[in-house]
Amino acid sequence: MQQPTNYESGRSVDLTEHIFAWMVVIGLVFGIGYAVSPLTVLFLGSVVVLCSWARRGLSVRERQWVLGLLLFAVAARLLLVALLFLTADPFETKSFFWDGDGLYLKQRAEWIRSVWLGNQIVPLDYDRAFFRGYGWTSYIYVIAYVQYWLGESPYGIHLLNVFLSLSVAVVLYRLVRKAYGKTAALIGLALSLFMPTLLLWSVSALKESLYIFLIMLGLVGTVTVVRGPSMTRRMLGLCAVIISFATIDGVRFGGEIVLGAGVAGGLFGAVTARRLWVAVLVLALLPFVGYRLMQTDVVYSRVQPQLQWLALQHIGHVKTEGNAYKLLDERFYVDAARDDMLATWTPTEQLRYFVKATASFITVPLPWQARSTTEILFLPQQIIWYLMVLFAVVGSVSGLRRDPFVTCMLLAIVVVGSVAVALGSGNIGTMVRHRDTVVPFVVWLSAGGAVATVSAWRTREWRRNLVYRALVRG
Repeated sequence: MQQPTNYESGRSVDLTEHIFAWMVVIGLVFGIGYAVSPLTVLFLGSVVVLCSWARRGLSVRERQWVLGLLLFAVAARLLLVALLFLTADPFETKSFFWDGDGLYLKQRAEWIRSVWLGNQIVPLDYDRAFFRGYGWTSYIYVIAYVQYWLGESPYGIHLLNVFLSLSVAVVLYRLVRKAYGKTAALIGLALSLFMPTLLLWSVSALKESLYIFLIMLGLVGTVTVVRGPSMTRRMLGLCAVIISFATIDGVRFGGEIVLGAGVAGGLFGAVTARRLWVAVLVLALLPFVGYRLMQTDVVYSRVQPQLQWLALQHIGHVKTEGNAYKLLDERFYVDAARDDMLATWTPTEQLRYFVKATASFITVPLPWQARSTTEILFLPQQIIWYLMVLFAVVGSVSGLRRDPFVTCMLLAIVVVGSVAVALGSGNIGTMVRHRDTVVPFVVWLSAGGAVATVSAWRTREWRRNLVYRALVRG
């Protein structure tokens, strides 16, 4: 056997030493980084795993697109968090200017962590930390528990929400790619990662990222239970559904109803959509059945208190500081008539309230409603939102042909979530933030609609050219 030359042997040793040196450097960097901010190192490691899974089974070009979008999205979010860290006072908890509620959640988590560690805090902070009234969410316990084990990380905690939002985009990308094709999935992925408000909420400390993640977990888990290729996959999907249902109501009150109604509506829609005549019959009878059910005492007595509670929440939003819009008749906004509303609210007024709320969810803020600089800067995205709604209608029709099950699941989650947000909103800024809890599911229907529209246009052009050539030759 031919022995390696001295040159080859020396080159092999140099290469081994070179790799070993890089391993040492990487180990030192991660070690120092973990000592400074364990959450940041865990985030980076999780992102590597997420990106590896997102690229699996893709073509070379598609893999490049997906990896490029994800890396750019991660870099943009890391830059925002780094700017917050560099510009903040080291002795005071800070957050982004659009993250006022998130700042308070971080403060409460710090107080709870201090109590768990046995540290003393002032009685007022103790009361505010564990107060379970308006604004309470189990997300506070989540970020407190993470920092209890990994150390105080008031800025690294933003990366938890970043990872949750990235996970939602990647998991739904994989699901939609099988349902609608790779082009629609790539468009939806780009919208999910770079819609301006979605990007801003993803780096905040708000509970919405965890709420959307749990909605996604329930949706994808349900699809896996029905379509899983193996019993192991189906059991994992069932576990995901159980986890989402068990935890979502603590994160956001009413989330269990939204998820349950969405999953039930998606399953029902998937069954009826298998036959065109059944789907047409259901759509034709649905308004009549709903009207008759609302006339029964059992259903009306259950729906009425929920509708009144949402109306009161809407009035509260209107009376808070900010740019508000009204959905009820003027008499309901007078303080003296607020209690009287529970007894005098007529079915006609309730129907009018429902219609106005639904329309406002789609159209607000209108261009002439913009007052502040922030709202004026938001108007271009509002135009994108209008286009997304239009394409989502087209995408729903085309999606029912390609994959009725996934389409009905997305549609049900969007419809139920939209109604819940629309009826309780009254402040433009708050409504936009809550509306963005359904946008991560709308984008995939919109992407499917955009692809279907372009495909139909190309087909029509091809047929037109074909007829023209036939006439010319004739």
